[in-house]
Amino acid sequence: APVASLPVVVIGALTAVFAATIGLKQWDIKKVLAYSTVSQLGYMFVAVGAGAYVAGIFHLMTHAFFKALLFLGSGSVIYAMHQAYHATHNHDDAQDMRNMGGLRKYMPWTFGLMWIATLAISGIFPFAGFFSKDEILAGVFARGDHSTLAGARWLGIPGEFVLYGAYVLALAAAFMTAAYMTRMMLYTFHGPNRTGDAERRHLGEAPWIMTGPLVVLGVLSVFGGWFNLPAVMGFLGPTGVLHHWLEPVVGNAARQVTGGSEIHLSHATEYILIGAAVLIAVGGIALAWTRLKPERLVPKAQSPAEEGFERVLLNKYYVDEAYDRVIVQPTYNVSRGLLWRGVDAGLIDGLAVNGTAYFTRFVGWTGSRLQSGQLGTYAWVIVLGVIVVLGAFTLR
Repeated sequence: APVASLPVVVIGALTAVFAATIGLKQWDIKKVLAYSTVSQLGYMFVAVGAGAYVAGIFHLMTHAFFKALLFLGSGSVIYAMHQAYHATHNHDDAQDMRNMGGLRKYMPWTFGLMWIATLAISGIFPFAGFFSKDEILAGVFARGDHSTLAGARWLGIPGEFVLYGAYVLALAAAFMTAAYMTRMMLYTFHGPNRTGDAERRHLGEAPWIMTGPLVVLGVLSVFGGWFNLPAVMGFLGPTGVLHHWLEPVVGNAARQVTGGSEIHLSHATEYILIGAAVLIAVGGIALAWTRLKPERLVPKAQSPAEEGFERVLLNKYYVDEAYDRVIVQPTYNVSRGLLWRGVDAGLIDGLAVNGTAYFTRFVGWTGSRLQSGQLGTYAWVIVLGVIVVLGAFTLR
């Protein structure tokens, strides 16, 4: 729906940047990838909101390749760290990158394959992420002058302002993606090993039952972008395969967002956009590579606490704490005080369940008092009954 396009684009762009900034300061290798996934989902929402549905689905597909490789690769790293710690009865955090370092020497396959996935998610040619991420960026940029974002018109905001703004935010997220992924690789695989002398002897590559799938995903992370090559790269093979396959499904919806017009960029513009995106990615990698020094990193137990904005990023802008205080705790207190003690224990258990039992017992007790076994009592009851019946007939 065109009306929904505006919030989808805005939320997607803000999500991509917001989650990327969090990934810049995480030490848990799985949290880096988790917030990277949130950021990449923001990319896909930007594409959907802009009407570039094929680009969004394309990135969903390629992202599955290299992000699965990254998560399984991190699992391989955590497995190796856990095995080393278990062998030496060490209870340090096996997921904290500050306890790793230099693992390329002990896990060469995982090291090489995770670098492939890192280059893919950063958007470096010729890896899969280059094609899908750049198609999103080009699609958002191209629709800047043709957008019919209904929500934007109602708010008096030019549609092109929204889409060009989303394009800039997406570029910023791409820069940070390349930076935090390079940071993860540097602190995990490069520099001196910080595991410990005793633990280091037990480090090694994971079994092939774990490494084998990484190889398959590595191949897909390299060649997965060929499923939907752009027209400017037709010399590499068939172009727009995914686009033609999805046209019957999303074609009409895409044209509604653009007011019925077909969107085409000149080859020169496409090359400029591709070059800008690649330079942004290379810049993020170069910045992390030159500014971060793995040899200066110390294990988690010796690391100083973060301060200032770094602490805010490490704690994820305190979103979890705010969610707990604003939503979880009030809901818990209301549920415990009103719904449990008031409704469940007081009304349902107290009145309905226990009240029914008390009433039934009272009726039974009252009835048992009438069955006393005294003939005189029974005679008086009979007399009273006869009087009541006669009185009823007399007064009728």
